[in-house]
Amino acid sequence: MWKYGFASVVGTSHAGSSSPVQDSSRAEVVIDSGDGEILIAAASDGAGSAAQAETGSRLACDLFVEEVKSHFAGNGTWPQLADGFIESWIGKFQNLVAGRADDEGLRVQDFACTLLAAVIGDECAAYFQIGDGAVVESRRDEKDHYRCVCWPQQGEYANTTNFLTDADAAGKAFQELKTDVVDEVALFTDGIQSLVLDYRAGAAHSPFFAPLFAWLRPRPGGYSQELSDALATYLNSEKVNSRTDDDKTLILASRRRH
Repeated sequence: MWKYGFASVVGTSHAGSSSPVQDSSRAEVVIDSGDGEILIAAASDGAGSAAQAETGSRLACDLFVEEVKSHFAGNGTWPQLADGFIESWIGKFQNLVAGRADDEGLRVQDFACTLLAAVIGDECAAYFQIGDGAVVESRRDEKDHYRCVCWPQQGEYANTTNFLTDADAAGKAFQELKTDVVDEVALFTDGIQSLVLDYRAGAAHSPFFAPLFAWLRPRPGGYSQELSDALATYLNSEKVNSRTDDDKTLILASRRRH
């Protein structure tokens, strides 16, 4: 069974102004038609300059999880996730925020945010990304080896990235469908990417992930509030805040036997 938890915490740069956390995260496990478990996880970082960044990131996570659940509930297949799903989903997201913007006298860009998502079944895994942050996986045949599935995207200019509200977001989206057996996965926004990625090697920093997953494996199956609380405490610790002042999100999930 999948064991998982997630947390999004406000950065110290926002805490002083009482600004809300602009990151969002969500994860669920659903059962497919063959009684197998499918993990659905999504993380989003609201653009710091966007007036409704926290709303945009929450809508992105909620819409992604609900659309994937509907996909499999309607007997959708894994290949279909790599055949137009993300383009269609981006259109739905942009229409959703356009409606909110019209109702509230705002611009679509006021809901700017990124997306990191993973959908993992018994023998398939699909990944999606628009913007910065990254996803790290560990396959069953490579225990305790953590590889970066996608690398943080850089926008047209330095220190910028891509957002779901960009007119050409669908063309910038990363997507990958694998037939590997993935037992562990982590999703994280740009608030901690410099702490957990080895930029020189272009790889994940395995010593960061190995102890976290070792702690998670013995936990009972399903969502873990204990893990989520522990992640929030860690992300808000002096050790982390001394190295980054941005909002931070981390999702961890494992089905590896202890």
